[in-house]
Amino acid sequence: MSREREYIFLSLMVPQEMADEVKRNSSNNMADAANALEHNLMEGFTANLPAPPKVINALPIGSYPQYYKKAFIKRSTFHLCGRSDHDNIGFCNIKFIRNYFIERSVYRSLRECCESKNGEVVLCIYSASAEFLSAAEKLKKKYPNVMVCDIIADLPGMTNLSSKKSALLQWFIDYKAKKSLKRLETVDCFVLLTKQMADYLHISKPYCVVEGIASKSQQIETKENTKKTILYTGTLHQKFGVMNLVKAFSQIESPDYQLVICGIGDSEKAIREAAEIDSRISFLGQLPRNEVLEWQKQATVLVNPRQNNEEFTKYSFPSKTMEYLSSGIPVVAYKLDGIPDEYDAYIQYVKDDSIESLKKKLIEVCELSDEERQNLGNAGRAFVLTEKNSTIQVKKIVMLIKSIVKK
Repeated sequence: MSREREYIFLSLMVPQEMADEVKRNSSNNMADAANALEHNLMEGFTANLPAPPKVINALPIGSYPQYYKKAFIKRSTFHLCGRSDHDNIGFCNIKFIRNYFIERSVYRSLRECCESKNGEVVLCIYSASAEFLSAAEKLKKKYPNVMVCDIIADLPGMTNLSSKKSALLQWFIDYKAKKSLKRLETVDCFVLLTKQMADYLHISKPYCVVEGIASKSQQIETKENTKKTILYTGTLHQKFGVMNLVKAFSQIESPDYQLVICGIGDSEKAIREAAEIDSRISFLGQLPRNEVLEWQKQATVLVNPRQNNEEFTKYSFPSKTMEYLSSGIPVVAYKLDGIPDEYDAYIQYVKDDSIESLKKKLIEVCELSDEERQNLGNAGRAFVLTEKNSTIQVKKIVMLIKSIVKK
């Protein structure tokens, strides 16, 4: 068995050169957090390996005609991390049948990569996609020496936490989750966002925990703002506590405070209604990433109101936690089971789940001197950029893989 294998990265990202096209044809919003993580993973693999991995990519788009304007996606190549031969698969994007075509196209591209190497490759899969895992399972039957590493950022069945799901959609989510879980047997090792994921998935094979990756590109220079600005950017589902944030802010009497909320989710209507009552609340909807970063520059504090009172919090490390810390702005959040203790010194935790405690913590941080807030923000940024950058985080994955290949 060869020690130095070629790596293949099976992804669900939007290549930079296709970003405008995907946005133009989509009726729903792009998953910016997942896209950023996948690009950071590629950056880390490139730093830790002799050569960048070959990417086989399926565009993370919705189905035609409801969520995407094109019924057929053409196969194409794209450039990333010094390689220009990455494969963006083609597939029929029509609702109900597209998953079959995605799986078939992924398998064909994987088989082409393996043919010249007799299967001596490492296949790193992003997500527990049933289509990806099915293609990998079929590939291993033809090439048993293929080593499969699955990077699971979201548990099967927990990718859509909106309270506004139809019974049919919930059935489909459950069906795909069961299909994914059944095919995890084909995986040789795992990369998980939290250690609790291993229990949920009943993993007995080797794994490592990579809770996220900090990006230097997220560093920002703050802008002066006469208002004490509390900023939340992300999914606006009720389960994520956004309405608790609105209630806590509404109890702050000072006219010098403002709450800015960006994102989409099942609480949009309630947030709009609150903004009509309280002029200090601004709801901006879903913004492009560059505009979100502009708002972060003006923020006094960044807040994540997700509480540790739902089953899914054990299995998640919120991507916005890493993004917030990278910004150099103080972060207010709750201590979730999925957040490692090493982060405790850099996050301003809310004492308990009461609205009063959230209000007090927001006021406490906002009323610090500029120098005190700057010191808090700088400490968090230095921690994640030094200890959680792409080179260091992906090195854990590469070391895990190499330890298995040697056996």
